[in-house]
Amino acid sequence: MINKNINKCKPDSRVGGGLAGNVDEIDVEKQQRRHTLRRLMIYLLISFGIPYVIIFIYIANVGWTIENDWYGVVPAVAMLCPAVAHVLTRLITHEGFTDSYFAMKIKGNVRYFVIGLCFPVIVGILLFLGAVLFLTPQGTLEASLQKIDYGVFLSTTIYVVSVSIASVLLGFGEEFGWRGYMMPKLEQLMPGPAAVIVGGTIWGLWHAPLIACGHNFGTGYAGYPWVGIGLMCISCIAIGFYLTALTKATHSVLPASLAHIAINNVCGAVSGTLLGYVEISDERLIEINSTLDYPLIMMIVISVLSVLTGVAVTLLRSRNKEYRPCKNSQSPLKNGII
Repeated sequence: MINKNINKCKPDSRVGGGLAGNVDEIDVEKQQRRHTLRRLMIYLLISFGIPYVIIFIYIANVGWTIENDWYGVVPAVAMLCPAVAHVLTRLITHEGFTDSYFAMKIKGNVRYFVIGLCFPVIVGILLFLGAVLFLTPQGTLEASLQKIDYGVFLSTTIYVVSVSIASVLLGFGEEFGWRGYMMPKLEQLMPGPAAVIVGGTIWGLWHAPLIACGHNFGTGYAGYPWVGIGLMCISCIAIGFYLTALTKATHSVLPASLAHIAINNVCGAVSGTLLGYVEISDERLIEINSTLDYPLIMMIVISVLSVLTGVAVTLLRSRNKEYRPCKNSQSPLKNGII
């Protein structure tokens, strides 16, 4: 007789459960990545769409030029659009505002705010010295240095710092979008270094219509506007690394916002005010405006210092025992519909 008590052949529930669990985890991870990618695409569509419409309305009425009184308004409005895109994306996807890097976290982070302000000042000094050394024709360097009113130099520096603090909202407009939303999403989809490269390239391309109008690089250089757009992408990768490091160190976009607007103001002050003290002939000025000499100096100085400062901030952050990585513990499947 066949023993009825013989155990029937059944798959080991522990093994089966383990395999099923692994499959479920893989499926959940894939769904999370899809949700993250969809949210990122919605954000990019809005952050590019709104400013591009504004810029192309300007171009349709004025042309591809920055030589217009209305041009100053265009970049200012465009800078606010990434923050608007951040808010709209979270509202559309119902993901909430957890880990949005919005908090004002000054305690324990004063050093990073100081870095955010000191970095642009150092950049400005080096840009000015670079302009004096490389842009003046031979024989006028001593005259240029003697002509400098260092009182004006100091007052310009103080003015730039003050204006940067007062206009931090414009820097926040970009940083709340790029560093507060785009970069965390990219880092969920790819390794950190790849996210910095991809994020910097996206940020650089966001500037493309402005670069085509002559922003930063002018229009008379060889390879216009594609070379200028490429250079902008490279500099945005370097600056983005630094600003991302600041944001991750403080869990706030405010130091990066301060640093961002200060960099913009420093470049404007050096180009518009301090270079008035450099002895440059009209012929040399025309030559400068038709080449990438000075923009290249600016890009190299800012990019190299951005990378070095980003590394320093990262090392400083890693030594900070109070630092805790900011992780989103909520699954996108349980937090939002898209």
